[in-house]
Amino acid sequence: MIEGEAKLEKAIKATHARARDQKQRLAWTASTGASYLVDAVFLGLFVLAGTIPASVFYFFVAGAAAVCAGTYALYASGLNLRFRDQNVIWPQTVAGVALHLVVVALAPQLAFPVLGNLFTVFAFAFIWLSVRNSVVLCALSCLATGAVLWASGARAGFAAATGAEVVLTWLCFSAILGRFLLLSVYANDMRSRLAEGRRRLANSLEQIQELVHYDELTRAFNRRTLTPRLEQERSRAERTGVPFSVALIDIDHFKLVNDTYGHGAGDEVLRAFAATVHATMRDTDIFGRYGGEEFLLILTSTAPGAVAPALGRVCAGLAAYDWNAIAPGLAVKQSIGVAGFRKGENVGQLLQRADAALYEAKRTGRDRIVYSE
Repeated sequence: MIEGEAKLEKAIKATHARARDQKQRLAWTASTGASYLVDAVFLGLFVLAGTIPASVFYFFVAGAAAVCAGTYALYASGLNLRFRDQNVIWPQTVAGVALHLVVVALAPQLAFPVLGNLFTVFAFAFIWLSVRNSVVLCALSCLATGAVLWASGARAGFAAATGAEVVLTWLCFSAILGRFLLLSVYANDMRSRLAEGRRRLANSLEQIQELVHYDELTRAFNRRTLTPRLEQERSRAERTGVPFSVALIDIDHFKLVNDTYGHGAGDEVLRAFAATVHATMRDTDIFGRYGGEEFLLILTSTAPGAVAPALGRVCAGLAAYDWNAIAPGLAVKQSIGVAGFRKGENVGQLLQRADAALYEAKRTGRDRIVYSE
């Protein structure tokens, strides 16, 4: 049941993501149409100025309308989702380049502003294309542009025969630069948002890793992490013969701490206890919360007869801690059960012997260390 609900939730999220992406693509189509409209206005003004025939204007408007309408239909119907390139960038860009080059061929006197507008076409495309595809597209466009200019010969240039043509050429080029600037700013903003998204994702993954491996209250390893680490030590000891030991540490009368000083003070005791052990244990040892007020210390490369110095430092640190800072009159003691790994036994058997030693420490008066036989 839970697995089915998880799959349903995942499917719903995927559907929402697709709908959001399609909405963004439709918005881009509207932006593309607005850009083509600006170009059409300038071509119309050049027609009124007598620079180019009206047929060039009609051709451009028809071509631009076909590109935008076709793209909109693909997005609105969802057919673009069947393609590898769901943004359909390649067809749009190729159509845009071809449309401008045909205009140059038909009206070579406008070659300068019309070819300059290819920067706007590429700025739209390069936001989405990979570096490889961008290079390929640029190379093909350059070859096609060279062919058109070669065919146009001396007729290629820019309109400046009259004052009106000079002003129109200037305004047209200014509009090209403005759109290119806006697209560049948008691309930079999108890259910044993507970088911020990656940073947040990295932080989220780090937090998830912490939740997986660490106890939320004490920031020590949790039982989920301690178990495989114990198995690693067991495997290494079986393989190499290097000994290791475990110490189960239990806070004495912890229930009384909660009952007397409150659960908030009990949480502070657990946090301070774990922090003190971390500060006094050896760097090579492994420490974590095994459950409740019980902690596990894995003493690597150490036989039971050699754990006393390491445990002595831990106990001295706990004894020196000012528990009164948590609650006046509070005193914290601990009982410890120690067991060394025996060749051939499993992790469960090792922990069972350590737990038996811990039980003996509590039975015989607490606040002491007992070693498994």
